[in-house]
Amino acid sequence: MTTTPSLDMLRAKHGYKAVGAVKAEQLVDYKRAARQMPARVLTNGIGQALAMLMRDGADQAKPDEASKLLCCHLTRWLTDGATPHPFRLAAGKALIEQLIAGDQELFVWMQRETLAYLGWLKTFAEAGISAGEGGADDGK
Repeated sequence: MTTTPSLDMLRAKHGYKAVGAVKAEQLVDYKRAARQMPARVLTNGIGQALAMLMRDGADQAKPDEASKLLCCHLTRWLTDGATPHPFRLAAGKALIEQLIAGDQELFVWMQRETLAYLGWLKTFAEAGISAGEGGADDGK
């Protein structure tokens, strides 16, 4: 008997692979970024939280690689055409651009889905899953 995995099971699988691809030397910073992001989303909203991740990852003086990687993982999850999302976000286009171009329904869904996915990323990062341990590829 074959059953279809739940959305939460898909989040877990995707998150496990994503965190598994994080290099061991980046894991501490990635954990920090994954812990901070839910509070940023709840305090400032998904738009500003994404903008902060982008800002931190693009800092000219010292880019935060963990923020850049976390933004990449969120983008992959939210734009993965194989995942049953109610909105079809375009891969290759910045999430923030798609959010701004969307409506309130997209905003609410993206915020809720981001928080659910971040729960898995945080859990796996705190468990110490990293490259070699997760048996993961590039987070796809």
